[in-house]
Amino acid sequence: MKNAQWIVFGEDWGRHPSSTQHLMKCMTNQHQVYWVNSIGLRRPGLRDGKRILEKFKQLKHATSNDFNHGNAQQVSEKQPLGILAPVAIPWPGSYIAYVINRLLLTYQTRALLAKHKIKGEEPRILWLSLPTGRCVIGSLEEDIVVYYAGDDFSALNGVDHKQVSVEENELVKKADIIFVASENIARHMPQEKTYLLPHGVDLKHFSSVCKRPHNYPESDLVVGYYGSITSWLDFELISFLAQSRPDVTFLFIGRIEITDCELFEYNNIIHLSDMPHEQLIQYAANGQVSLIPFVDNEQIRACNPLKLREYLAIGHPILSTQYPAVMPFRDCIYVADDKYQMLEQLNTALLLSNNKLEELTVRSRKMVESATWQARCELVTTLLTEKLAIKNSL
Repeated sequence: MKNAQWIVFGEDWGRHPSSTQHLMKCMTNQHQVYWVNSIGLRRPGLRDGKRILEKFKQLKHATSNDFNHGNAQQVSEKQPLGILAPVAIPWPGSYIAYVINRLLLTYQTRALLAKHKIKGEEPRILWLSLPTGRCVIGSLEEDIVVYYAGDDFSALNGVDHKQVSVEENELVKKADIIFVASENIARHMPQEKTYLLPHGVDLKHFSSVCKRPHNYPESDLVVGYYGSITSWLDFELISFLAQSRPDVTFLFIGRIEITDCELFEYNNIIHLSDMPHEQLIQYAANGQVSLIPFVDNEQIRACNPLKLREYLAIGHPILSTQYPAVMPFRDCIYVADDKYQMLEQLNTALLLSNNKLEELTVRSRKMVESATWQARCELVTTLLTEKLAIKNSL
């Protein structure tokens, strides 16, 4: 299957890296991809003022027919042919919002597609990464409906769980095929049409050797983490490690999504703001240990973080709390059950000889050499081709 038309309903393009964005960047090599930004997974409130302003800025940059946000800062090297910043009502679970959004999103998406007509009989794939996009099913002349469940929305922070569950249940019924990021999520899906699709990695990029950036810590012992700084991090654990090893610098890169974060009051914990995903390797490649300090909750037990395979590609010692997605890689990762074991593992990792470090790097990269985004895309297109053939024969 080549040159298919992909209509993707996901999070805001370029706002933060996601598996769907990585997949679709890869798909742009042989397919026509169109992206529709998020219409929200919760009803807006007073705390969402900043987010609402972001949405208005997207609309301000919209062009006259395709509603494309056109934000140059969010444009990557590989991007969809069109990016839609839609006018929609962020009210999951509401039937009235469903009806209105179906009309609004159908009109706006068709206007975008009308500017990029395809010759021939290429299939049209409707890919939904967010349950709230299900309102357009059947209105865009799609040949197949795909639901990609990258998160457990029933446990995801910042979501109207009850309302989004209503949307997801309806989407699961209507989807022709479902891809899930973890086995925990798969257990809640219909087995006859559900396939495991773990996250991938840009192996070449994340195994690069990079010079230290100008704002990199001067310390010779750096433990690094990148990603959202939010409630799924174990702040008590991090504080314990920082107090126990004052000679180690703990570098955190990412958006702070909680209030009153006292973590950065420690002298040896440094924070750098969120940055483009492709720049992270400049910092991660220069650390001594990569850190995944997650709490134990339903969201984490269902997650399969992108950074896990990226850390393995980097090849440094990885220090992680225990959760299901990390266990298959335990031969290459220092997994701890509590803060005291975590400290012990950290001390061990920082004392590895050069020979041991080289051996670890080889083993780690071997673990993810077949997990590239290109491989993930080939799996998706193979399964979709088979599913389309079966559907067309009925």
